[in-house]
Amino acid sequence: MWAYRAVRRLDLAVPLLLGASLFSSNTSAEPYLSVRSGFKCVTCHTNPSGGGKRNAFGTAYAQTELAQRLVGQAEDAWTGEINRWFAIGGDLRAGYDYVDIPNIEARSEFGTSRGTVYADVRVIPGLLSVYLDEQIAPGGAFNREAYALLTPANGKYTIKVGQFFLPFGWRLEDDSAFIRQVTGIDFFRPDNGVEVGLELGPWSAQVAVTNGKAGDSTQQTSFRGAYISSRWQLGASYNFDNAALGDRTMSGVFAGLRTGPITWLAEYDYITDETPTGDLDMVVGLLEANWRLTKGHNLKVTYERFDPDDAVADDEQERFSLVWEYSPMQMLQPRIGVRLYDGMPGDDPQNRDEFFAELHVFF
Repeated sequence: MWAYRAVRRLDLAVPLLLGASLFSSNTSAEPYLSVRSGFKCVTCHTNPSGGGKRNAFGTAYAQTELAQRLVGQAEDAWTGEINRWFAIGGDLRAGYDYVDIPNIEARSEFGTSRGTVYADVRVIPGLLSVYLDEQIAPGGAFNREAYALLTPANGKYTIKVGQFFLPFGWRLEDDSAFIRQVTGIDFFRPDNGVEVGLELGPWSAQVAVTNGKAGDSTQQTSFRGAYISSRWQLGASYNFDNAALGDRTMSGVFAGLRTGPITWLAEYDYITDETPTGDLDMVVGLLEANWRLTKGHNLKVTYERFDPDDAVADDEQERFSLVWEYSPMQMLQPRIGVRLYDGMPGDDPQNRDEFFAELHVFF
């Protein structure tokens, strides 16, 4: 039955994707780039945990290794460095979305999904800095991250105090991914607390103690640790949220592997929520392949699965994604894609189709 539905959906997806390509990706916080290059998050990002502003090396990497060509002279390329005490950056994502839900009229609209600006103030260069990540669109301003960062021993150790994103699993840019939505750890839900990090050789680890996502927690503890090699990565995550309405415990494993032009990502998370009627166990997973067709072209294929109650049969949800990302020149990446949802029969939103075209400008 699913195969029939997939063929029917692809019949619609192909012309829409072709049309979208005439109308119109993303190099920020994409974990597959870390696996492909063998770099740690801190190699390319100001935030040691990854995401947000790119440092000078990360900006240069995006312009020389991801873009199909560099427009202008290399010595004039943007680095984000204003001086040794101050650096800035930003991202803008805007495009077109088409959503088809069974038995409901299809919806299509243009919009801005995210506009963010970053600032890094180096109070003591190489040791103490203040980092700000502010979303300015759509709608009103929203502070995503604001923290003081201490990096003793040439960055081998990091101490972060303030508001920041929690360390857990792959930090995908797509917040609609099941592993982001179900865990509740994404770019829309930062938390306040302290994080201690370790960057020793191939090892990277962070432990954070924060207020808790529900707002009524006495404490939340998060951990993420990984071993990074030139061709593969392997890591584990843990999160415990001591909430007044019921504890949540999450544990997971994640891995990455580079095989020629294809870079693989995988993640498996097991979640237990304490409820008045007993524990609720959930499982969520992801498998993603990123195929570098040629320089500047990336084809992303993703399979996701979510089981909202491990004790109930046949309630699983799946999502299939196909996204083409094109980087014709530095700081610019249009992309087009299709996402097909397959859930419980009769639940129309769980069986929707989504098609989109997005333009990403970053600096």
